[in-house]
Amino acid sequence: MKQLTIGRRMSGLSLVELLIGMTLGLIVMAGVATVFTSTGTTNRTNENLARLQESARMAFSIVSRDVRDAGLNDCGRITQVMNVLNGAAALPWANWVGGLQGYEDGAAVPGLASGAAAGQRVGTEDAVRIMKGDASTTVSVVAHNAAGTSFALSDTTDFTAGDIMVACDFVQATIFQAVAVTNGPNTLTHPIGAVVPGNCCTGLGYMATQVPPAGRNYPYLTTSSVMRFDSVVWYIGNNGRPGSGGRSLYRQVLRGNALAVEEVLEGVSGMQLQYLVQGATTYVNAAAVADWRTVLAVRINLTIDGVAQEFAADQTLQRVRRNFTNVVALRNRVS
Repeated sequence: MKQLTIGRRMSGLSLVELLIGMTLGLIVMAGVATVFTSTGTTNRTNENLARLQESARMAFSIVSRDVRDAGLNDCGRITQVMNVLNGAAALPWANWVGGLQGYEDGAAVPGLASGAAAGQRVGTEDAVRIMKGDASTTVSVVAHNAAGTSFALSDTTDFTAGDIMVACDFVQATIFQAVAVTNGPNTLTHPIGAVVPGNCCTGLGYMATQVPPAGRNYPYLTTSSVMRFDSVVWYIGNNGRPGSGGRSLYRQVLRGNALAVEEVLEGVSGMQLQYLVQGATTYVNAAAVADWRTVLAVRINLTIDGVAQEFAADQTLQRVRRNFTNVVALRNRVS
């Protein structure tokens, strides 16, 4: 009888085959890891760039709004501005030179400290001071008793005693200080004394030279407006947080009759400004501007750094940095 053999002799992988298979698997895994890492790096870079662009849009939106309205824009194009504040020429936030004044890197900004402390200006970056009327607080004049130094206004809820104010019509504008504000009958008075710095004149009419204490009586009619006076300096300052870059976009603003420093946007590490003067075809630095009343537009260049760090080509950790430029025309100087 013939015996049947069931099954076949089984054999496994040789050591060489096993090593080859493991090597191929490691190569595939290394490729997957490289693609994963590269994709993650690309995503982080794109996310950082998107954040930089959003920061640039926000910065330009805020700064451009102030620059655009420089020079008491609310009442139209006004060239006659009377400043009746005591010692206005010695007050950097009230020394009217047309509503706009730039400061080159290395040049001191009067009334603003430069240094390494938080909130202080980085002296190697440009700065700009803007003066204007706060359009969001504009109210109408109901009556103005020029001899009695009192305004009857449509509303006074946004005003308090001591506020620096602007009254304007289509002929002239006056910068003065509110001495007393009464919300019931909506009255605001502007006599001499009782507040700091105070008013040097009772009359609000434009004069080439101020003549305290009377000045020239000028009644603002019902076609006139009254609003708070804005004085703001935009600059790059130290934020005291080196882990996030250490610099931010700051502004120094007038609150009542005192100055306050506010941090606006983290990561803005540089600001360079140039100005287009009437009759010129090229932008110039602040040092080349002879008369700030002739500036028509401002070119703003911001350097913005990402908060997150990434590996550069030399394998060192660095923040993504981009430069952004925007041009802003002064609304009340360009037809």
